[in-house]
Amino acid sequence: MRSQVTRKMPFTEEQMQKIYNTNIIDFAREHGFEVEKGDKATLHVKNSGGLYLFKHGRGFYCFTEEKGGNIVEFAMKYLNMEKLEAMELILGSKAYEQTTHVVAPQEKPERGELQLPPRDQNDRRVFAYLTKTRKIDPEIVQDMMKQGRVYQSRQEINGKIRVNCAFIGYDEKEVPRYCALRGPSADSSFRQDMENSDKTYGFTMTGRSQRVYEFEAPIDAMSHATLCKMQGIDWRKDYRVSEGCLSSRALRHFLEHHPEIKEIVLCYDNDVDGKLADGTPHNHGQVRAEEEKRNFEAQGYRVYIQTPTQKDFNKMLTSLYDRPAVYVEEEADEMER
Repeated sequence: MRSQVTRKMPFTEEQMQKIYNTNIIDFAREHGFEVEKGDKATLHVKNSGGLYLFKHGRGFYCFTEEKGGNIVEFAMKYLNMEKLEAMELILGSKAYEQTTHVVAPQEKPERGELQLPPRDQNDRRVFAYLTKTRKIDPEIVQDMMKQGRVYQSRQEINGKIRVNCAFIGYDEKEVPRYCALRGPSADSSFRQDMENSDKTYGFTMTGRSQRVYEFEAPIDAMSHATLCKMQGIDWRKDYRVSEGCLSSRALRHFLEHHPEIKEIVLCYDNDVDGKLADGTPHNHGQVRAEEEKRNFEAQGYRVYIQTPTQKDFNKMLTSLYDRPAVYVEEEADEMER
């Protein structure tokens, strides 16, 4: 008869609580990660691509891989550790002592209805920001505003008036399902998705061809259209979809409803200064582009990667105004395929 052996647990119940109650933001900072502003619920890990830490300190989400987890999974993935080793590190860290407020885990509520921010009396400030600061062609901005895909929002928050640039994504019934806000000035770092926004429905510039371009941000999509127009290319011909992050969720949804599309052009950022958690150089945008190219080619699409010569297509556009004409012509030629 086989004797029953009781396996000793490596941690007590109290130690387990300490591990999982450790503030992930404090822990990340302690181990060399730099964080910066994200949105109202998260902080962005600098030079990480799409890695965000929840402000309540209880987990992370990576838009690059479209998955998240708790602090133990964070240490395992981004510090390259086995589970037991990660738990020992967290338990022995000073981060737990720094935790001042812990929010109990809650079930993810069902997404409610998106409420768009009120539209301002006019769009002058946003129009000036997009055309003067971002150098986007006025016709393109006007067209997006006429379609209700871009407008100047005006909200009163805590007694203060907030004016922002709103980018809207619609579903197949032209119901708004996604809204991204951005501060309309060159020195503003404000970016936020409205509550109940669904990134499945990205900001889209409609077309009539069998080609779609995919971008990380609406401003890059409009910048790309501007660069095409500058070279005499019909910017209305092809579709453009913006994800609002480093993902392909909106593109995949778009393709489900546009069976006529045969060709995909991936236009992710050129993150030449990007790094992994251990400091290894990593071009997040272009690595993701190569991955998605393989994925969509396997589905039968013709797939190309168009890499901006600057970090993104808006920086590529604005840089043309500060460079000699010969360089402008050379870079503009890259828009031809």
